[in-house]
Amino acid sequence: MIKNVVFDLGGVVVGRDFDNLAKLAGDAFSFLAGHEFPPYWHDFDAGLYTREEVAQLLANDRQCSVEEAQDKIQHLLLLLQEVPETKEFIRQLKAEGRKLFVLSNMSPEFYAHLKQFEVFQYFDGEVISGYEHINKPDPRIYQILLDRYGLNPSETLFADDKPVNTAAAAALGLHTVTFGNDGLEQMRAVIDSQEANI
Repeated sequence: MIKNVVFDLGGVVVGRDFDNLAKLAGDAFSFLAGHEFPPYWHDFDAGLYTREEVAQLLANDRQCSVEEAQDKIQHLLLLLQEVPETKEFIRQLKAEGRKLFVLSNMSPEFYAHLKQFEVFQYFDGEVISGYEHINKPDPRIYQILLDRYGLNPSETLFADDKPVNTAAAAALGLHTVTFGNDGLEQMRAVIDSQEANI
């Protein structure tokens, strides 16, 4: 039985307005509209750089002012919004009595902003890379989640939009769904199949 459901944030619980993001980014910042962020952004997610330091690195990288880089980061943050369908699914899971968790690569600054969203009232705990200084798919961050909340991997489902992250979770014995257009349906199918096996 799936007693615990763990969600990545970006691309699963929260999404970006890609139409406006593409307009915001422009050619010099086109990576903001995709998935291939520069290495220093991953270090930002791991809490190794502050937002101010990333803005400086971004300005150097893209040959713009620090103020322009800060502006792009702020707009990127504001374009993150709850995915209504995922929020409703999370609400249903909570009503079913399941424990819900967040496991995400995200800077403390970005996570503090997202915590304002209504969906976060349903979660029982979280592990955020920016506080742990470890990013997925490092197995240690999954183990932190399991140990901190006493989760049994065989009773836990993890959803993430990156295959490398779900593969790392599966290697530790978690059930996984690589989140796409039918991600919620896949998650429900895994939950239902495990209950059918009881």
